[in-house]
Amino acid sequence: MDTLSPVQRPYTAASRLGDWIEGRVPSVPGRSRFLGLQPIFNRQGDIYGYEALSRSTYNNRFTGDSRHATHRIVTDWLLDDLDRLTAGKPVFLNCTREDLAGDLMALLPVRIVVEVLETVLVDEWVVDACRRLKAFGHNIALDDFQLAVDDSGLLALADYVKIDFQLCEKDQRKEMVEYLAKKPVRLIAEKIETREQFRSALEEGFHLFQGYYLARPVLLSKETIRSRWFNHLRLRWHSRKRRNRWQ
Repeated sequence: MDTLSPVQRPYTAASRLGDWIEGRVPSVPGRSRFLGLQPIFNRQGDIYGYEALSRSTYNNRFTGDSRHATHRIVTDWLLDDLDRLTAGKPVFLNCTREDLAGDLMALLPVRIVVEVLETVLVDEWVVDACRRLKAFGHNIALDDFQLAVDDSGLLALADYVKIDFQLCEKDQRKEMVEYLAKKPVRLIAEKIETREQFRSALEEGFHLFQGYYLARPVLLSKETIRSRWFNHLRLRWHSRKRRNRWQ
């Protein structure tokens, strides 16, 4: 596998106040922000991209209202230009139905992959929202894909399909891989936690791989120093810049 650092690290512990750094920053109650980036690898062992994960504490976990998780990541991405930490590689961002309904997603760089969570009830409205995001330039990923779920409308838009190795047995995966082989999608084996699972994923024909066996999320943190007023102005600037292209 890739032996280089999985996340671009232009900053060190000596960076100026307000920068994102790996690990901990001096804690200020209510002003510390956290972000996890888990690498996704290709068959050659190189880092293909990342999944962005909201984190609320130093223990590299998320605790809180999941409805606010994506909004927090999007805000940080826009305000702090987090592309510089991922070297322009694709970044997968978990999205709920509420996230798809908002306008904030339209402001993100097109290299952000819209990952539709398995909890999203797929209907014509969701398909239409994803169709608009795809037309805007974003790729679409389906999380925890299952054959039993009727999401054919969304699958027609998908660029990536994730299959959970903790939920699906080998026979189930074989059936899904054979079905999806007819579709123009890249298959991601996720939650790879053992060498055996990784070998199986390679043998079964998956294109991309993600899981603790390969790499745990890298925790980034920062101390926020910008005022709400300044953040509001920057978000309005992003919104005005993209509005015409979104319509």
